[in-house]
Amino acid sequence: MVRRRVTHEERKKATRQLLVQSAVETFAQLGFHGASVDKIAECAGFSKGAVYAHFRSKEELFLAIMEQQMQLHIHNIHQAIDRHHSLSHFIESMDQYFASVRLKNRTWSILHMEFLLYAMREESVRQKWSTMVAESIEQMSKAIEKLMAKQTEEARLTTVELAWTILSLENGMAIFSYMDEENVPRHLYRKALHNLLPTSSVDELKK
Repeated sequence: MVRRRVTHEERKKATRQLLVQSAVETFAQLGFHGASVDKIAECAGFSKGAVYAHFRSKEELFLAIMEQQMQLHIHNIHQAIDRHHSLSHFIESMDQYFASVRLKNRTWSILHMEFLLYAMREESVRQKWSTMVAESIEQMSKAIEKLMAKQTEEARLTTVELAWTILSLENGMAIFSYMDEENVPRHLYRKALHNLLPTSSVDELKK
């Protein structure tokens, strides 16, 4: 059997993915400021030059990882919408998903805040992150619009406003849950979604 030769583009894509995986591990272990391009390259088994061949800076590499995570989040929202024709079932599914992600992503939530403070001081980085968030909001709003098309009752907020509110709710709740989980009201995320999105059953809110 003749093995197919790997193309240059395929090798390039594989190298980039290895660098991203290495960066995820290095950032998680050392933090954004503690991780260096040298450490990331060493972890991946490449030279520092290989990193710069794919990413112009450590900031760009970190943004690529954050974008990957955001895209995965949007994909999961779309899947939840496709699986559930009932708005109530969608909210329950999102509540379970958010709880599982919060437990797994504590380290990345800390890195997210660390990088946010850095981006607020670096205008060029802030602009790139702002563009990335705006694109995610647009995709989220389209997903919510798809969900709302199944409902007879209109929401009080536009789909864009709902996307911003839900994203802010998720990030804010994740931060405060890590700081003081015992005092965060149970099922607050689910209850907040019930209040944000038009549901016909008040009893579901009391569960």
